[in-house]
Amino acid sequence: MIGGLFLFPAWISAAPLYDFESVWKKVLENSPSLKAKTMEVEAAKSASERAGLHWFPRLYTDLRTYNTNDPTLNFMGKLGQRAATQSDFSTMSVRSNPANYLDSNNHPYQNLNPNTANLFAKDTLNRPGSNTYSRGTLGMDLSLYEGGSQSALKEVRDKELEGTRLEREYFKRTLYLQTALAYQSSVIFEDSIREQDRLLNQLEIYLSSYRLDSSLNPLGHAGSLSLKSIKLRLGAEKRENELSRTETLESLKILSGGSIEEFRAEENSLIRFSENYLPFSSDLSQSNTVLSKVFDSYSNASKQKVKMENAKFLPKVGVYAEAYGYQGDRNFANAYNAGIYLQMNLLNPTDIGSRKEAIMRSEAAQAKATEVKIKENSNFLILLRKEKSLAETRVDAEKAYQIQSEQLRISQGLFKKGNIPIITLAESFSRTADALRKKSQSDLEYLKTRAELILYSGDIDENRN
Repeated sequence: MIGGLFLFPAWISAAPLYDFESVWKKVLENSPSLKAKTMEVEAAKSASERAGLHWFPRLYTDLRTYNTNDPTLNFMGKLGQRAATQSDFSTMSVRSNPANYLDSNNHPYQNLNPNTANLFAKDTLNRPGSNTYSRGTLGMDLSLYEGGSQSALKEVRDKELEGTRLEREYFKRTLYLQTALAYQSSVIFEDSIREQDRLLNQLEIYLSSYRLDSSLNPLGHAGSLSLKSIKLRLGAEKRENELSRTETLESLKILSGGSIEEFRAEENSLIRFSENYLPFSSDLSQSNTVLSKVFDSYSNASKQKVKMENAKFLPKVGVYAEAYGYQGDRNFANAYNAGIYLQMNLLNPTDIGSRKEAIMRSEAAQAKATEVKIKENSNFLILLRKEKSLAETRVDAEKAYQIQSEQLRISQGLFKKGNIPIITLAESFSRTADALRKKSQSDLEYLKTRAELILYSGDIDENRN
């Protein structure tokens, strides 16, 4: 790059020098946004793994201890203990039976005895009192056929995992783009500031060493005003570049999660930086764009969701087995229950139209994926043309600045010899400042275009991903 000697401020000279590889490594390791995307991938991976376990049986248990005076629960508790007795069936109608008052000769009892005393016994079946029971259940449920819903869910989770991974890759490319753009932009701004300082120093020499601002010399007075105007303009442009440089360095601090403090970017040419860190292929097809693959994955997931909706209207077949254990104040006993079941929704109002809705969503996702493919392909072709045009523009701008710098050097020599007036020298300074600004602008535009092309390139170099 073209540039003279430049005295850096103390804080810049004391800042460490980082090459782009070091900056990208810090961004890659510490970016909060990239960490969040990584966690999203892990969550999607966990969901996919869980969905793959749908053929495994469901095991469950239920342990409870309860106290109740409910007749049904009390009776079932006694039966569960396999300890029900005749007295547990005692009711008012049984106690009122006439046979309770007749002896073996069918004569009425003359005194109290167990049979007649039963009249005053409790109604144990209807009013069993409060009792405490414990019950444990261990069960298994294995689905044999479920209409393909769980298989479709597995496919959905797999496609969502694929889409999330591709989203992370696309986000990483975007992060790489932003890092490269900020890093090299700071170099371009620094180079512009250096050149502007050189021009300002030269202007100051003429403004302080020559007596030009005199009422007796209108031409010199006009030239002096022009030089002062150019000085003010260069000063304003320099401050803008300093602010832009600060913003780019701060953006790198944000991208790296605060791990990058003050530093100096390594000076290198824009072309060398682009070739080393922003490669691209001009024959890349639209099917290779990461963003298109993201939408394709989610579109395929939507297709599987249609199968899930279809499964709601199909039967579900499975086998099950349960083992029970009862404990109360009489005994401990166990039992089992095993069999096969068939379940099917005959009518569920909330499912009416769900399949149609899923189909519409699937078609919408497919249309969106197609739209993204078309846009990505078009944008890629535009960027290719833009890169070629801007490459030529920046070469022309670089040459124009070199020529204008040489013209300024010659004009200074001619002015010192008295061959040209100060107004001509001022015009040469102005054109040089214009050429410097156009050179910086063309460099920034070219850098931005090359950075955007990284979204359509192949895999980022392993050293940088």
